[in-house]
Amino acid sequence: MSVATSRPPTSTPSRRLAIALLAAATVAAGTVAVPAASAAPPAPLGPTVTRTDKPPTGYAVTFRYRAPDDVQQVHVYGDWFFSRPENIPCQDCGDARPPTEWQPGDVAATPWHILPMRKGPDGVWTFTTPLPAGTFRYAFTHDCANELGTGCTLHDDPANRWQIQPQYPGAPGAVRSTIYVPTSRKFPTYDTGYQAPVARIGRLESRRYTSPLSTNPAGAHDIVVYTPHGYDPDRAEPYPTLYLSHGSGDHSTAWTMQGVAHLILENAIKDRAAQPMVIVSTDFNGLPGGNEGYVDELRNNIFPFVEQNYHVSTRAQDRAFGGFSAGGSRAYTIMYNHTDLFGYHAAWSAGGPAATPTQIDGMKAVTGGIMIGTGLQDRLGNIAENSQRNAAALRAAGVELDEYNVPGVHTWHVWRPLLNHYLRTLTFRATTTSLDVTAAPVGASHHTTVTATATVDAVSTSTSAPSGTVDFSVGDTHLGSAPVHNGVARLRKTLHGELDAPVVARYRGDKLFNGSHSSPVDAR
Repeated sequence: MSVATSRPPTSTPSRRLAIALLAAATVAAGTVAVPAASAAPPAPLGPTVTRTDKPPTGYAVTFRYRAPDDVQQVHVYGDWFFSRPENIPCQDCGDARPPTEWQPGDVAATPWHILPMRKGPDGVWTFTTPLPAGTFRYAFTHDCANELGTGCTLHDDPANRWQIQPQYPGAPGAVRSTIYVPTSRKFPTYDTGYQAPVARIGRLESRRYTSPLSTNPAGAHDIVVYTPHGYDPDRAEPYPTLYLSHGSGDHSTAWTMQGVAHLILENAIKDRAAQPMVIVSTDFNGLPGGNEGYVDELRNNIFPFVEQNYHVSTRAQDRAFGGFSAGGSRAYTIMYNHTDLFGYHAAWSAGGPAATPTQIDGMKAVTGGIMIGTGLQDRLGNIAENSQRNAAALRAAGVELDEYNVPGVHTWHVWRPLLNHYLRTLTFRATTTSLDVTAAPVGASHHTTVTATATVDAVSTSTSAPSGTVDFSVGDTHLGSAPVHNGVARLRKTLHGELDAPVVARYRGDKLFNGSHSSPVDAR
């Protein structure tokens, strides 16, 4: 995709910010060209973000769109309707307030509505609205009479079209234009800076691979692959890989187009909260066999293709999986029955069936980690209630998991923060801590010198080694702490009397690695 913008006749700070934000919102999907200034050019087509410092959100977006001459009315259709959380008793229920009526504490809710645009003397349709911070999807309708856009054709924005279009005939997903709005300091709305466009971006590409299982396209299938900024196919350590699954009505472009997964990753890397990884967005459409058929596709076709064409690890502990809705159902199938494929698992906005004792034993052996999350107002099939119920049942059965839920319904406004949490708190962050202890008496003084050596190892491949601090204890008594150097922390302590209980080492973790602890070691 190539988006052209024009400079205004005068360059005010507000106008410069608007153009910069428009460029940033589209640069991840293509190249933005800015031609030289000309005499009084027309305003550019596409969206323009403007800082207003006015309520309710401090920012406004103007959409400019040219429709065919015979179109009588154009509407804009976007996922920016809001509700109080307590006013969402069912799916597609709620206040359905437009952005002009946004209030603090609102959640983005369904259904979407169409809003009328106005045709100017230049033949361009325009619409301006305040918007809170975040990423929003939008499209246009022509002569649509249904308030919800039902039955109306959705047209993406030709001035802001996503770079990867549907890869095969009949690919689902119709809203392929997005806009990012920053957070206003004067009128704060949502903390969504982790979704913001970044200056340093990697490579996003659509890849087709051979798939004997695929029925659409027959004999082949598609993925979208993101290689992070600075990706080096020759570096000593192979990259870890995050595999993502969309939900019903989407395909492999969804996680980067609508979910901005690549931007969420790059922001986490920039904050030194995640390490570089390759993202593979899969497509379960056209694969027979339901969830198990999807697993077969991963094992037999997707893994081999990715591992042959990209510098990624082939170890399970260097793979992570995440999926929402129908993709969350696939995540449950994988974490219940195929834990050998991934070291890290995440199921989002999916109720999940009850686990059997055998499945629970398998999850207890997961080397990386497990995350379950949902939107707290997700009423689609009682997903919010069922997700929390299932997480509680797994914890009660002894499965260690990270449950993270956010306000919201069954939308991308929920799945983006869930992915962000997964990247910053779980994926490829696991460690193990082992301990060696020796105890020696000090002459006849009834003292004992204890030497405890803890070794902290990263479970997944990394270019960095764990750092930070290890705490050593005997029972409830804290012996002391020691820094980690080259994966090792050592403490030497002289005690009065003998060592009367096992020693445990607890690694606190650091920005890139999670904590872990050793098994008790008895050196008596």
